[in-house]
Amino acid sequence: MIYVNVYLGQTRAAGWIRLLESYGFGEMCVREEVPPRRTPWAFDNGAFKDFSAGKPFNLKKYEAALDYVWLHAKTNPDFTVAPDIVAGGLESLRFSDSWKKKLGAMGAPVYLVVQNGMTEADVAAALDGYAGIFVGGDLRWKMKTGLAWCRFAHAHGRKCHIGRMGTENRVRAALRWGVDSIDSSLPLWAEANMRRFLRGFKPALSGDLFGAEVP
Repeated sequence: MIYVNVYLGQTRAAGWIRLLESYGFGEMCVREEVPPRRTPWAFDNGAFKDFSAGKPFNLKKYEAALDYVWLHAKTNPDFTVAPDIVAGGLESLRFSDSWKKKLGAMGAPVYLVVQNGMTEADVAAALDGYAGIFVGGDLRWKMKTGLAWCRFAHAHGRKCHIGRMGTENRVRAALRWGVDSIDSSLPLWAEANMRRFLRGFKPALSGDLFGAEVP
């Protein structure tokens, strides 16, 4: 049994889709990927993708995807991620807050991304209207503060999601911390990556990968 909800990236490969559905893994659907190809799903704003490419947040693409999601998607996402600024501290918090009212009116739970430079006191003052905490930031900060943010979220009656948790050790950390959900695209890059990802759930998870026992 899996004690954390899992959202992996989008894939069009039928074999991968069957595998992910067999484990109950949902889809983290990024801005350019709407509509989602699997359910359950969550809607990511694409800020990290832009950051990784060395580009500013593409507001035009985000708003177009947002319009599509709320006008044409067959099912609502489990949650939507408020736009953020990667490693942007309080500037990111203010930017997310500028979207909170609009996103909240659309019906799906809204998650606030916490970033390097934010404190629990900063976030506590802005929690109204958010259903969950999404732990973003750089990887070192994420792994150092993930447990504290999980405890903070639960103490305030919110859920905790952590992004980029696609390795065996990160899965085990998420399970130890008691987070509600995780995401990654790394397991879809290669079968070896998926095997290592799945091992992170053992003994909570048993099953096979394309017909072969998970090592």
